[in-house]
Amino acid sequence: MVFSEFSKYEEKLKEEFRDKYNLPQNELDDIVKDLKKIVMQMIKLMRDGKSVHEKFFSDIILNSVDAIIGFDNEFKIFLWNKGAESIFGYSKNEVMGKEFSMLIPKYLIDKGERDFLINEVEEKGFLTNHESKRLTKDGRLIDVSITRFMIFNESGEKIGSVGTIRDITQIKKLQQELREKENLALIGEVVSSIAHSLSNPLNIISGNADFLLINKKENDEGYEELKCILDEAVRITRSIRHLLNFSRPLNITRSKNNINDVIEKTISDVKFILQDKRITFRKSLKNSLPEMSIDKAQMEETICNILTNSVQAIKKTGEISIKTDIKDATIRIEISDNGDGIPKENLDKIFTPFFSSKEYGKGTGLGLSIAKRVITEHDGNISVTSKPGKGTKFVITLPVN
Repeated sequence: MVFSEFSKYEEKLKEEFRDKYNLPQNELDDIVKDLKKIVMQMIKLMRDGKSVHEKFFSDIILNSVDAIIGFDNEFKIFLWNKGAESIFGYSKNEVMGKEFSMLIPKYLIDKGERDFLINEVEEKGFLTNHESKRLTKDGRLIDVSITRFMIFNESGEKIGSVGTIRDITQIKKLQQELREKENLALIGEVVSSIAHSLSNPLNIISGNADFLLINKKENDEGYEELKCILDEAVRITRSIRHLLNFSRPLNITRSKNNINDVIEKTISDVKFILQDKRITFRKSLKNSLPEMSIDKAQMEETICNILTNSVQAIKKTGEISIKTDIKDATIRIEISDNGDGIPKENLDKIFTPFFSSKEYGKGTGLGLSIAKRVITEHDGNISVTSKPGKGTKFVITLPVN
C-alpha cells in the first residue's frame, strides 16, 4: 500500500526536484530510485518489527503453563496450547474442531454448567475466576479456575471466545488440609474441656453399675437396666476417647511387627462385636511377609475401625475377606465385605471427620478419619471402592521399612 501511494507521486516529485535544483533527468531517476529503496527498507523494518511483536505474544500464549483454549462461534476448539496439553492430557490434534463440553463432567452438564458458561460470556462478554471441575483424558476429575472472554474482529464482529483454565487441584487440597487443621485445633480445645468435665461422672456411673452387676444374674430384676447403663457409659467414654485421639497430634511409636500378626489379633477382637450376626472371616495372608516398622497399637485400631465398618455394613449374614500381599517392597492389605455398600455420592466423604451415614448412636464419624491419618503417618495410602448392594473394598498400601 505504501509503495503504491509512493508511485502516484513519483512524477510530481521529479518535477519539484527539477524546478528547485535544475537537475538532469538521469539524476532525477536515480534520486527517485534511491528513495524507493529507502521506503522499501522502512517497510521491511516495520514488517520485521511486527513479526517479532507477534511472535513474542504468540510464544507467551502457546507456552503458558495455564491452559489457553480458543473457541469459535460454534463453541468448537481452534486454539489448544501446551498448558492445555499438560493439564488435560489431550494433544492438539485430538481436540481441534471438537465441542468444549468434552472437558465438562456429565453431572455438571446435567446441572447446566455448559449453558451457564455460554450465557455468562454472551451477556457480560467475560467470566472471571469461575471455580469448577473438569475431566482429563485419563478420567481424572481436577479442580479448575476458569476465566473466559469474547473476541472480536476488526469490524467488531464476534468471532468466538478464549478461555484460560488454571489447575487448582493442589491449592484446593492444601485449603482443605488447612481447614481440617483449624477444625482440629478447635476440636481439641472443646473436647479437652468436655472430657475433663465428663470423665469423673462417667467413671462413677460405670463403676457403680459394674459393682451392682457383680451379684446379679441375667434373669434378675434390674439386670438389663444396669447392663444398659454400663454399656452406654462405656460407649460415651469410647466416643470421648476417639475425639481426644483425633484432636491431638499423632505420636507414632514404631517397632518391628509382622502385619499378619496384627491382623490376626484384630480379627479375634472384632469377633466380639458380631452379636447375633453370622459373619464369616476369610483370610488369605501372604506367608513370610517381612517385619515392618509400625506403631502396632495404632495399626490395630486402624484395621479394627475398617473391620467394624464392614461388620456394621452387613445386616445379618455375610462375609469379610482379608488379604495381604507384597510387591516392589510395598505391602498391600485388602479388606472387603459383601455388605450394603457405600452410595457413590458418599465415597469422597467417608474419610472426612464426623461424616457418618449411620443411624444415631452407631458411630462418631471418626473411625475412618483416624484410619487415614494413621496410614498417612506411616507413609502409606488407603483407598476405597464400593457398589451399593454389592459390598465395599478398602485397600491399604504400606512401604516396607
